Amino acid sequence: MPVEHGALSWWRRLLADQRVRFLIVGGANTVFSTALFIGFDLWFGRMVYSFVPLVLAWVISLVCVFFLHRGLVFRVHGHLLRDLGRFAVVNSGTLAINIGALFVVSDLLGWPRIPWQLGITAAMVVASFIGHKYFSFKRTSAELDVDQSDIPAQ
Repeated sequence: MPVEHGALSWWRRLLADQRVRFLIVGGANTVFSTALFIGFDLWFGRMVYSFVPLVLAWVISLVCVFFLHRGLVFRVHGHLLRDLGRFAVVNSGTLAINIGALFVVSDLLGWPRIPWQLGITAAMVVASFIGHKYFSFKRTSAELDVDQSDIPAQ
């Protein structure tokens, strides 16, 4: 067995794990949305409350990442509008927590927004995965479309 084949097999097994795919897509989205937040925050400065750049970045990244989570992470089909609505609900919950925490540390306490936003974002990852797995993209057994590519080779 060539080395490349072994490495390829290892990557396939790794990417077969939904949690790994979630972290990859979520990580890329976190970088994207954080860059948007930083850009908007630098653009607006202290002329606006912290939730303005946060919400703008959230809306843009929500639409982009929904399709990645749906197709690459959870690999579901059908119920597009239901999934989008549920996805928005889960993300709205984490956004509300984020807004509250950032308001306290930045607007009330005067601490720097950007490092605190990075920490708050990291804290939301587990809650987001659970919400999306068991609510946003949940399927009943009758709705499941078994995708053989999700099953790692043994």
